[in-house]
Amino acid sequence: MKLQRIILLILIVGLSACSKKNEEIIINVKVIGGIPDKIEYTIPVNGTWFYGAKKSVVPDSLGNFRISIASDLASFITLYIPKKAAAVLLVEPDQKYEVDFNLDSKNKAFKVNGENNEALTLYNSLPLPEFYVLSTSNPLLKDAVLSSVSSKIENLKEKEISQFKKQLEKQIITKDFYDLAELDRNYYYLALETSIAKVKYNAQSDSIETQNTQIRRLWTKIFQQTPPTESFDIRSPWSFILMRNYINFNQHNAGILKSEEMQKIYDQGKIHSYNIGEAKKYLKGKALEYYHATYILSNSFSNKDNSKELIALYENFKKEYPNSAYSNHLTGLIKPIIDFHQKIEESTNNNKIEFIKNYENIDRFDELIKTLKGKKLFVDIWGTWCAPCKKEFQQKDRYSELLKSKNITTLYICEGINSKEKVWKEMINYYDLEGQHLLANRKLIADIIDKFGNKGSFAYPRYLLVDEKGNVVNSQASYPSKTEQLENEINENYVW
Repeated sequence: MKLQRIILLILIVGLSACSKKNEEIIINVKVIGGIPDKIEYTIPVNGTWFYGAKKSVVPDSLGNFRISIASDLASFITLYIPKKAAAVLLVEPDQKYEVDFNLDSKNKAFKVNGENNEALTLYNSLPLPEFYVLSTSNPLLKDAVLSSVSSKIENLKEKEISQFKKQLEKQIITKDFYDLAELDRNYYYLALETSIAKVKYNAQSDSIETQNTQIRRLWTKIFQQTPPTESFDIRSPWSFILMRNYINFNQHNAGILKSEEMQKIYDQGKIHSYNIGEAKKYLKGKALEYYHATYILSNSFSNKDNSKELIALYENFKKEYPNSAYSNHLTGLIKPIIDFHQKIEESTNNNKIEFIKNYENIDRFDELIKTLKGKKLFVDIWGTWCAPCKKEFQQKDRYSELLKSKNITTLYICEGINSKEKVWKEMINYYDLEGQHLLANRKLIADIIDKFGNKGSFAYPRYLLVDEKGNVVNSQASYPSKTEQLENEINENYVW
């Protein structure tokens, strides 16, 4: 009898193992209209969409590739064809997806064949995940009546969710798919509404107390309904921005610091520690871990700040969450910052790096150029926060020889509104940027945008060619990494 029980137990365990759901997600992709060098894709981290968890794959000669991902939760995955196309998939365990990217079509359309094709096409017609949620061109910002904004947002949200609900009723999608799609749309519109409230609050003068009271009531109502507590479902890509707004809401209620106090914290190199300290007051558990990791990611991405404090923040994160699945994905982003500061410490002074005298007082572009009259100039307008600018610096050896052979001096104009002086000088040393330098004040940047911008818009980096007489002979010169093209422009635009 005892033996029979043992055999029965073995059979039950065996059947349970056989019936366990396969957690593998298979995505087969075909690219039409040109084969890219690589495809990038995010992988879920504990079911969350984490931009730092990216991998890449090289398609075959026919443009095909296959992705295999392990996940036991319905999750979001983003596919990127760098600089060409992107798509978001809401995927479920034990499912296969067939995806076509057609780069020949006007909208770089992607098509899902088979499982959930209607629902995934619908999802990709909606605002897609990024670190921001509110564009300055959003028409809702122009609506002066806050209750009207809330009503419009509610209508937009219900319209989107109802489409997924119809698909659920027709059994086109599963309940798991619907639940995550509904959660995601709720988070997106909550993040949007609280972001608009924050912008409107910051724009109001202290005397308009009625409007401010309405905004506070709106925040309170929203976050009483959906507080990012320990049980907060963080699978939506909009989770981070919603949690950030929740922290801001609580800071406003507690009394936010004055701008001069915040500047002092920044100047002391403690701004990131302060921000995470604030997050710890209002978030807990998995929500705090995710926010902490995403904060490090968003501030270290492209070395925007190059702050040593981020290194310490990362080390503290590993101590506080020794088993965190996010840590490995952060390492690759923190290492360049470590290397950056190490190289600066080891660098010696280069006497070919020169700073324009009294650059702080130069308010006009023509005035600046006069200080270098008699020299052919290659003007590089950049910012310390600008990833494409820094990417060009990495190609410096390719074009510096060209400029030297033509006896052309490089003038580096760094915008000084968002670029801090300390980081500016660190980056000059790090990239060993030989030439003339200045940190442009607000008036000079305004003058440059007025002269060379497009109706007030201006894209960084921007390159100009200036002759010995101070005339701009090419106001839209090629990126220096396109060395041959730049050489042709130099030969065409200067008198030799």
